[in-house]
Amino acid sequence: MIRATDYTGKLLGNVDFIEASWDRKWSEPGEFMVYMALAEYNRLDALGMKYLENVGRPETGVVQKIEYKRETSGPTVTVSGKFVDALLDFGAYRKTQVVSAATAAEVKTAITSYISNAIAGVAVGSSTYRPLKSVAVASGSSFPNAADLSIEQNTQMGEALYSILSGTGYGLLTSVAAYPAADGSGSVGLSVKFAPGVDRTEGDAGVFFGKAYNNVDSMSYSLDESAEFCLYEILQEVESDVYGSYSTSYFPIKFTEIENSETKYFIGCTYYYGGNKPSNLGACYPKKILKTSLSSDECDLKVTTAANQQKIRNLMQKKAQLDMLDHYKIETISINVIQERFTYLQDYDLGDRCAALIDDMEQLFYARIEQINETHRSNRIDVQLVLGTPSKQRWRTK
Repeated sequence: MIRATDYTGKLLGNVDFIEASWDRKWSEPGEFMVYMALAEYNRLDALGMKYLENVGRPETGVVQKIEYKRETSGPTVTVSGKFVDALLDFGAYRKTQVVSAATAAEVKTAITSYISNAIAGVAVGSSTYRPLKSVAVASGSSFPNAADLSIEQNTQMGEALYSILSGTGYGLLTSVAAYPAADGSGSVGLSVKFAPGVDRTEGDAGVFFGKAYNNVDSMSYSLDESAEFCLYEILQEVESDVYGSYSTSYFPIKFTEIENSETKYFIGCTYYYGGNKPSNLGACYPKKILKTSLSSDECDLKVTTAANQQKIRNLMQKKAQLDMLDHYKIETISINVIQERFTYLQDYDLGDRCAALIDDMEQLFYARIEQINETHRSNRIDVQLVLGTPSKQRWRTK
């Protein structure tokens, strides 16, 4: 059941649609599409439709795109957009902000501080404009036990928050906490809940997909290692007067080069992650040279104490880790599920780690549900799961 809400948060009622898709995502904002007759769209548009909800799911979609088409069966309209998580990208911070936290409480403090900076008002002449009315951490939120990365200056807020959570097993869910008034005054405020996915790979809560469980219509598996790097040399330019003070204990790479008749001074360190090494190629380690540009907000490159050199090296290695996310092996499993034995939204949900048995490959995979694609039509719901970056075990029947 799809229902509509106007821009003030007033419920308008159910939508009489022809077909709808509701694509939920764990590591980025999800999206939706609702296809309806023109008459139904005109009714909802006259009432001020701005948001759509899929009853039983926690997300809210923002209507951002409208497409009209006249077909032989009559005129139709398709409305689409992203979930309100995408509105987090209204915020951004002009400075680089280092998030270095060793406890869940520190992670929460760092995230709250970053949000405050990202939605700060901007003065234009005598007026001040804010990206959003507010962005609050929802009650009941929980956080990873550690976070260690640098948020690059000018990064959009939503992208930054997803980056902080990347690889931690945690996700976020955004809801609208405040709406504009009917006269146009006021603005949108958001509430963000942070929470981990559930591990459902074993025990009574275990969820397994495969032919043996009669709960899959079809399954597919893909592995793409074409763009991966596991080995980095990370370089940072420094000024000539401090170049000699940098220790090779922290920076085993030190060299100079001439650019446009000017001598440049570089220090460098290395980073290796075996989890991104190509399979079955032996001792081959794809290498990338990464030049960083650490800002004064992150560190002072003129201070060469042992503690600061260690900090600089750690920051450079974090840049390599972030770059590796764009050059990581891509491993996904897509499953068209049948609601047998394990029931969607009851036994498993977005962000949960489950097991997938692919009998034909004799493989057992453990992976997180990164995406759930729902298709609604003719009183029927089809569900496709996308499990991402699985860890693999050899599985054989006995």
